Amino acid sequence: MSASIAPIMLSQFLAYGMSQRFDWLLASVIMLCAIFLQISVNLANDYFDAKAGIDTEQRLGPQRALQTGWINAAQMRAAIALCLSIAVLCGLYLVAIGGFYYLLLGVFCIAGVLGYSGGPKPLASHALGEVSVLLFFGPIAVLGAFYLQLIEQPLNTEQIMQVWNYAIQMGLWAAAIMLVNNLRDIESDKAAQKTTLAVLIGAAYSRVLYVLILVSSLVLAYLNDQAMMALILGALVSLVLSWFIYQRDKQALNKQLAQSAAGMLFWSVLCIAGL
Repeated sequence: MSASIAPIMLSQFLAYGMSQRFDWLLASVIMLCAIFLQISVNLANDYFDAKAGIDTEQRLGPQRALQTGWINAAQMRAAIALCLSIAVLCGLYLVAIGGFYYLLLGVFCIAGVLGYSGGPKPLASHALGEVSVLLFFGPIAVLGAFYLQLIEQPLNTEQIMQVWNYAIQMGLWAAAIMLVNNLRDIESDKAAQKTTLAVLIGAAYSRVLYVLILVSSLVLAYLNDQAMMALILGALVSLVLSWFIYQRDKQALNKQLAQSAAGMLFWSVLCIAGL
């Protein structure tokens, strides 16, 4: 859940610092919409991966509802529909404030929820998982939520560049989380003919890429003139995670996954503290 909370939380603190009139109700609805979109995509992944035969008894990741038989396919479809409906209801409020472009953005997000693991060409099965989460949990989440608070307020170039920088940092952390997930599942994904980025480049290069992603986020933070203490703490977290990625394999990567997600939330808090 931190992948949806972290970018929205950061975007709203950025908006709070720059807006002339901050809307707390709007911030709450944005957060609720983001959370239910993430719940929806998690449930959709559970459903579509089980349907495609990707989730088997050999799955190394956290247990899934359909895989373990906790619920049946019809119940899962109902859960997806319910969570998406809540997200859409929240989204309609956001469209009322943001206008036509936010309607398009909402349609794009719903398509992403269903098309990530579902449809004739799932994004997750065509090595687009990391790119997708970078986009959705980075620029779309941060910029989309930020501009809703400042819809009628002009911004200067420096402010725009600063927000873009933060957005990409969040997206990179989300991509790192996804890369760990796909690194863990290389063997089972190969068996299911699911082509992820980790399958394409292999385990060794996936670990190198993970470290490069975390380093890139730090470089962007430095270029954004973020607080020195935040940079130091962020560098320490990145160093520890980079060391662990070379010490863990298979099921042990579940801990790396959880720690990377916590790292994203912690990095968001550091960014906020540095503001």
